[in-house]
Amino acid sequence: MSSSSTSMSKTVAVAQLCSTSNKIDNLFQMAKCAGWAMASQSKMLFLPEACGFLGQSAKETFANAEPPFLEDKNEAAKPVENPMWLTEQLQKTVSLCSQGKANEDPDLNDVIKKEQCENISVLQGLQTIARASQMYVSIGGLHVLVDDSNDDKRVYNTHLVLDENGEIKAIYRKIHLFDVSIPGQVQLRESDSTAAGHEIILCDTPIGRMGLTTCYDVRFSEIYVKLVEQGAEILLVPSAFTVPTGKAHWHVLLRARAIESQCYVIAAAQFGSHNAKRSSYGHSLVVDPWGQVLADAGGVDSPQDGNLPTPSIITAEIDLDNMASIRQRLPIQQHRQAAEY
Repeated sequence: MSSSSTSMSKTVAVAQLCSTSNKIDNLFQMAKCAGWAMASQSKMLFLPEACGFLGQSAKETFANAEPPFLEDKNEAAKPVENPMWLTEQLQKTVSLCSQGKANEDPDLNDVIKKEQCENISVLQGLQTIARASQMYVSIGGLHVLVDDSNDDKRVYNTHLVLDENGEIKAIYRKIHLFDVSIPGQVQLRESDSTAAGHEIILCDTPIGRMGLTTCYDVRFSEIYVKLVEQGAEILLVPSAFTVPTGKAHWHVLLRARAIESQCYVIAAAQFGSHNAKRSSYGHSLVVDPWGQVLADAGGVDSPQDGNLPTPSIITAEIDLDNMASIRQRLPIQQHRQAAEY
C-alpha cells in the first residue's frame, strides 16, 4: 500500500466476496465491508461483479434480478420495498463493524422462512448501506431486467455508482459478454442470459473521475482509450474471473490497463467456491498509474489460499498528484493522439 499522503491522496476500500444465491446473506457480507471501510476512513467502497447474487442457472438469475430502470431517471421503474427488519439490521451491521465490534449474522434460516430471497432488492439494500456508511459505493455488478417486450428473458450486467445518500450517480451496462469454452475447464455463455450494453460511462466522485467497466471488458483496451480521452483518472474493473483465466491473465491485464492509460485501476473480485458449478480466482487489486500493485487481497495461488477469509477488504491511497506527475513525465496520451496509423 502506498504510504505517501498529499492533499490529493484519498483512501479507498476494495472488497473481496464469495457471493452466493442467498441475497440476504450477500447483503450482510457487504454491510460488514462498508463498516470496515468506515473504520479505515476510506472515502469509497468498491464491490465486485455479481456481488448481490451468484446462482447456478440463467433461470435463477432472471428470477432474482432487479426491476428495469427508467430510461430518463436513475431509478427502478417498479422499486421493491425491503422489509424494515432487513433495513435496520443492515444499518446495525455497518455501525458495529465500523466500531470494530464483532457482529453475529442473523439466523438466516429463520429469515428465509419469513421472506423469500426473490422478494429482496439488493439495490435497495445497498442504498441503505451507502447511507449508513455515508460513502460512495461502486456496485460492481447487479442483474437488472431488460425493459423490452421482445427481450424479456435476459438481464443487463449492470455496474452502478451510489453516492453517500444512496442516490444512483452512474449506470453502466457491461458491453463485452463472456462467451468462452476451455475444454475440461470453463464453459460459459454470458450472452445466453445477458444483453450487451452499448455506451461507455464515466462518473465524477470524491476520489476522482472514474471510468466504469466490468470483468471481461478488461481484455479490450479500446474501451479504456476512450475513457481516458474523456478524462478518466481511475478505471474500475469489478470481476468474477474464473480460476483458469485468472491464473493466466488477471494481474498482467490489470497492470497493462493501468500502464497504458496512466490511470489507477481498482478491481474488486469474487473469490472461492460459489456453488457446485462456479469458483472465482480472487485477488482484488489496486494498481497505480505506473503499474505497481498497491494492494492485493490474495486468492488462488496465494500461500494462504485455503485460509483467506471472505468477506474482506483491502485499502490503498489514490493520489491524483502522482498520476499527474507520471503523465507529465511520460506523455503517452499526447503521443497517442499525435500518431497516425
